[in-house]
Amino acid sequence: MEEVSREEMAKLLEKAKADMQAMLDKMTPEERAAAEIRAQKMMEADEAETQRIMDAAAKITAEQTSPDTPRFCKHCGAKAVSGKICEYCGMPL
Repeated sequence: MEEVSREEMAKLLEKAKADMQAMLDKMTPEERAAAEIRAQKMMEADEAETQRIMDAAAKITAEQTSPDTPRFCKHCGAKAVSGKICEYCGMPL
């Protein structure tokens, strides 16, 4: 995608707004109501998906920071029992 200046972006946004208003002006009240309902359902679905992703991320983060999760030495792969130094290779954990 090419770079767009602020001025060009503002012009594109204004054109999109004008095009959208023209489309809305052509719609009947019933069509507008139906479009509003569809938009509301789409926003609710997006919010639910965002919440699902956030919950999954929170679960992963909790699992990674859990004290029950075994730690391993990045250098030799041995299970880290305690402390800040690997008991097997002596490297910092």
